[in-house]
Amino acid sequence: MPEETSWGRAAIGLAGAALLSVAAARHEKVLAPLDRGIRVPAPHTELSQRAWQAVTVLGSRPVAYTATVARCLRRPEGRTRRSVVDRWLPLAFLAAGDVTRTAMCRAVGRQRPPGAGRFASFHGASYPSRHTATALLATGLVTGSRTAAHGVGCAVGLSRLALRVHWPTDVLGGLLFGYGWLAAARIARTATAPDLTARSPHPPGTRHRPPADAVR
Repeated sequence: MPEETSWGRAAIGLAGAALLSVAAARHEKVLAPLDRGIRVPAPHTELSQRAWQAVTVLGSRPVAYTATVARCLRRPEGRTRRSVVDRWLPLAFLAAGDVTRTAMCRAVGRQRPPGAGRFASFHGASYPSRHTATALLATGLVTGSRTAAHGVGCAVGLSRLALRVHWPTDVLGGLLFGYGWLAAARIARTATAPDLTARSPHPPGTRHRPPADAVR
């Protein structure tokens, strides 16, 4: 059941991001009401600007990759041993998601909002938001918590709107992409995880008792 749920989340997230990319590339007028209707106040003081910039850093590549590498190098609890694939899978999925999002960004080629760069620097086209997608995906891979991933992703998305470097639908696309890619990572993690119950004929949580006529 959990695996079926993950397949559904992956399909919803990635399909939603793909549909939005088509609208952003060819039918941008359809997204105009949403982009103009959602407004986050821009920072009016140096302190508020620095605060939003501190939040947006959580979605930067240096922070995301450093945290994910640290997660991969961490020793598992107990005596459980992880295979090389299982150990480095989070980093592989973060990098693969980064490459896929960059390809989507270049294919769409959406322009940034007017005045972009006033409060924060940016690189590349606008859709989907790299910081938003990266923050959500990296947080989920590192913590294993969807709640934490969604919270950090939304916070970083709001910071990108406040700093005027993205349209609201760019942030929505980043959230959908990160949501779907994180679900796909969960599917891959389940598929590559060792089946510990297959190593022993005895159900987990039970103690093996030798037969009565066994030699002691």
